[in-house]
Amino acid sequence: MPIPNILTNLRLPLIAAPMFLVSGLDLVAAACSAGIVGAFPALNARTGADLDQWLQQLTTKNAATTESAPFAVNLIVHKTNTRAAEDAQLCIKHKVPIIITSLGLDADVINAVHAYGGVVFHDVISERHADKA
Repeated sequence: MPIPNILTNLRLPLIAAPMFLVSGLDLVAAACSAGIVGAFPALNARTGADLDQWLQQLTTKNAATTESAPFAVNLIVHKTNTRAAEDAQLCIKHKVPIIITSLGLDADVINAVHAYGGVVFHDVISERHADKA
């Protein structure tokens, strides 16, 4: 797979891991300012309204400078995540540059992200899951 254009101008080829309850707006913004992908789990924004606000702030910050690296949102797409659909729609609305899916595969999310030029990575726990993704 060729490297997506969105990742070719990183200062270092790194993604600051989307850590549950740790990665927030300040950490993601600092990572992006340092030239690496900043990432956070969508569920770190405690409500859908919070996520909408976070995405607006990050999108505005990234648009303000051409030197900032893109950010990523980790979406738990497993059927037990009751916010999965809402969070995915918010990410699509804000055209999040990179989506990292976990605990499943959602072709509708993948297709929607690709439609606006975004990139999707899959966080997997085994070779079998990697093959499925």
